[in-house]
Amino acid sequence: MAADRGTILTWLADLSVAIVTDPDDLADMTARIAAAPDIDAGSFANEALSLMRVIAESVDELADFDRLAQPVAASGMTADAIAIMLGMGLAVAGCRPDWPSRPSARRARSRVSSAGETAVAAIDQLGGDGADLYAWLTSITAVACRLISDLAADAAPVIKVSTGVSLPSTVLAYQLYGDANRADGLVNIAGSATPLVMPTLFDALAS
Repeated sequence: MAADRGTILTWLADLSVAIVTDPDDLADMTARIAAAPDIDAGSFANEALSLMRVIAESVDELADFDRLAQPVAASGMTADAIAIMLGMGLAVAGCRPDWPSRPSARRARSRVSSAGETAVAAIDQLGGDGADLYAWLTSITAVACRLISDLAADAAPVIKVSTGVSLPSTVLAYQLYGDANRADGLVNIAGSATPLVMPTLFDALAS
């Protein structure tokens, strides 16, 4: 049974709306997705990878990177096809955000590596027909992991902060960095759901 084009295209359409911010790129993506059901199998595979590349190259925020994931509805050959697209997409996208900390960059690198392994396992099932794709995806995954490692080396380390009393994130941001505008980033690193009442023990960037 072939991969379900409808599931793949719906997934790509949802990602494009959520991640692609350039109006011209989004309009082009929408038109290409609308035309994709009628093209032959080989062309569809190439088009799906091309669409995934545009989405990945539009990733600028950490939340966008996190959106690149298998849809719940995918299974069998459809899941394999999406795994291949994700392997490529995460490798491209992982090098784009300004990772705020070493742990976040390392988590991204781990995710890129894992997605690459899943993708090449899916490609391996294609036999000789997937040899070029296997080599290409293995290469870009390795390059992406090296680049993210470099980004991790330049990112700020994370420290534990203990306050003894709950304080607003703006106050803590000013105390830690001299800049209350960094409160949102402080909340994200700490994983706090209540910016006005931060935990008394939390993770924060060292600088």
